[in-house]
Amino acid sequence: MISLRRLQHLLFLVEYGHFGHAAKALNISQPALTKSIQALEAELGVTLLDRARGAPTLTAFGELVVQRCKPLFAAEDDLQRELALLAGHEAGSLKVALGPYPSITSGYPAIARMLSRHPKIRVAVSVVAWREVPHLVASRAVDIGIADLRGLQNNELFDTELIGQHVGRFCCRSGHPLTKRKHVTLSQLMEFPWLSVRFPPAMAAKLPKPLGAAGTIDPVSGDFVPNIEIDAPVRLATLLPNCDAIGMSVLSILKPDLDARKLALIQINCLEIKSNYGFITQRGRTLTPATIAFMDEVRDIEKGIVKNELEIAAELGVQ
Repeated sequence: MISLRRLQHLLFLVEYGHFGHAAKALNISQPALTKSIQALEAELGVTLLDRARGAPTLTAFGELVVQRCKPLFAAEDDLQRELALLAGHEAGSLKVALGPYPSITSGYPAIARMLSRHPKIRVAVSVVAWREVPHLVASRAVDIGIADLRGLQNNELFDTELIGQHVGRFCCRSGHPLTKRKHVTLSQLMEFPWLSVRFPPAMAAKLPKPLGAAGTIDPVSGDFVPNIEIDAPVRLATLLPNCDAIGMSVLSILKPDLDARKLALIQINCLEIKSNYGFITQRGRTLTPATIAFMDEVRDIEKGIVKNELEIAAELGVQ
């Protein structure tokens, strides 16, 4: 029977590319690692490594063994993970990838709430471009992602759940030329550069052509690329005071700067831009208690955001 321990030693050696470094990572001596690899070669009856050119390189036999044994260790990790789930351990871990807007709206607040209830949970958060989130979920680098779901809801690799459909509101600095107009048309809005994150193709398709000064369409992805592209939502009042760019955000984020008259809303009734983000998990992968706890907190916060947005809209007299 092939030794899983020796196969693991081979994988570490391939990863580190050096006997000394791999041995240190395995917490064994370099001679012990060398003997382990030699014993594995004897077990299999083939040469796995070419040692003649300095750093060890895999032979064709070695490449085959590495290719076949990786799923074995992935299966072992899944087994350990599922056993921990059944044991119901309170102390667990959560790895989550967040797109820019959901990180601000509900992602980080949900993590804060979850940790207040379950302080022993270890958390690792990555905020990345929304296109990167599904890749991190598919590779199992994270347990769950929250990002735009367009194009993913019929993807057999993922389970998805829509949680955020918030209306994006156009805004500008107080004193902007558009604030002097009683009615602002969409074509007038396109005369100024837009400041925002990228729009996915489905959202970009709603924009009129030509795009004017607002931005461009990425010929490869089909994204709308605003003239001033940011990779994460920010307090727009810090970027818009000294320029005529048009920003976009949701009312719950804009409210403090609207109240302080640092920003002014621009109402465009002929164009509705809505977020469309939600949970992304790998299909068939059991959710950990920490992941479930995080999802519950996000859902609760999102309900509060919807209520808050309706109250602010009513207060401001906007639809």
